[in-house]
Amino acid sequence: MRMGEIEPDVVMYGTIVNGLCRTGNTIRAVSLLRIMEEGSCKPDIVVYTTIIDSLCKDRMVDDALKLFSKMDEKGIFPNVVTYTSLIHGLCNFGRWKEAMGMFREMLDGGIAPNVHTFSVLLDVCTKEGKMKEAEGVLEVMIQRGVDPDVVTYSSLMDGYCLQGHMDETIRVLNTMVERGLHPNVFSYTILINGYCKKMKIDEAMHLFRELPRRGLKPENATFNAMLRGLFQTGRCGAAQKLFNDMQATCIIPNSQTYAIMLDGLCRNKNISEALSLFHMMESNGLHLDIVMYNILIDAFCKDKKLNTARALFSNLSSKGLDPNVKTYTMMIQGLCKEGLLHEAKELFVKMEYNGCLPNDVTYNTIIRGFIGQHKCYEALTLVEEMVQRGFSVDASNSSVIIDILSTKGQDPSLREVIKKFVPKDSHGMHDIE
Repeated sequence: MRMGEIEPDVVMYGTIVNGLCRTGNTIRAVSLLRIMEEGSCKPDIVVYTTIIDSLCKDRMVDDALKLFSKMDEKGIFPNVVTYTSLIHGLCNFGRWKEAMGMFREMLDGGIAPNVHTFSVLLDVCTKEGKMKEAEGVLEVMIQRGVDPDVVTYSSLMDGYCLQGHMDETIRVLNTMVERGLHPNVFSYTILINGYCKKMKIDEAMHLFRELPRRGLKPENATFNAMLRGLFQTGRCGAAQKLFNDMQATCIIPNSQTYAIMLDGLCRNKNISEALSLFHMMESNGLHLDIVMYNILIDAFCKDKKLNTARALFSNLSSKGLDPNVKTYTMMIQGLCKEGLLHEAKELFVKMEYNGCLPNDVTYNTIIRGFIGQHKCYEALTLVEEMVQRGFSVDASNSSVIIDILSTKGQDPSLREVIKKFVPKDSHGMHDIE
């Protein structure tokens, strides 16, 4: 080492690793870990845990698990943060059994879970709709002397709200208060959202107006919940006023807010206002994503303004956007309703050519279009293709197709295509043989 040089120690390396992970450079952090492993300054539990947590957040859970195994091989013992990061990562992928296995391993190793560990498990239970299990996690948590925090109780509230159990949601909120905790704006937003879903818009609005008196400022999510509720109950004027009030209080609407506004206006037949809002967003340089275009394209197709929908669809490429399966399906549905089957079929073929595979809804939509125009051969050919791809005919189409099988089975032009997808032992096959 030359005079003036400083040999990096594990703390210095750890600081750099942490900085890389925080700025989204997990791969570079892993490269630095390799250098440490091969050099004289070996990584410690802090370095490994920092990278494991970052890999989990980057949805690279399998890589995190491999690193976890390597720690064990090197005799470096994981701590509560290591386990919690892995449990969280596994839960985010729906790998519930593995997460619970990791939790049991943690307990068997004598490592006490903290409030964050329990909150992660409880949150997953609620999202899976397993409220009994969630209450069990809360009970174990309290028995082990770990005090639930606002995040824990809010997760439980959210679970009950998702199931529409407002009485239980309020009970959890009251329990939180009784334990000396102060519900935050997120807790009240969950409650407001629950009221809106139950169409109890007056209760939601009352609680919304109470927030400032409770020392809380509504956030984007709070306004979004209220806007969605107002539109669902047809109160477009109140929603537009709230949207203006939101901006007046210096809360900048996010993309979800604009999507709610566009969708709400369109669903309430205020399509011209939705288009004006869309143009305002465009002129102000706001980001317009495919979701927003889909909302308008769907509305104009349903309103039989196919030319406007076509113009929006054609404009996507110039905006650097690719239509997704919903965009194509909406356009195909609009074309079919206008009897433009040739154009609908062309678009159907084009979407796959452009790398967007049709799904079951797309197939059922175009099949319905051909059936509606008594194009039985084309409809049955598409059914054959659809079944080969593992999709199912929906209920509205299946009854009509059964009717085709029984009434058109002797038609030579249809006979062969029917044989391809009707089981030989089915009633319909006996009819045509």
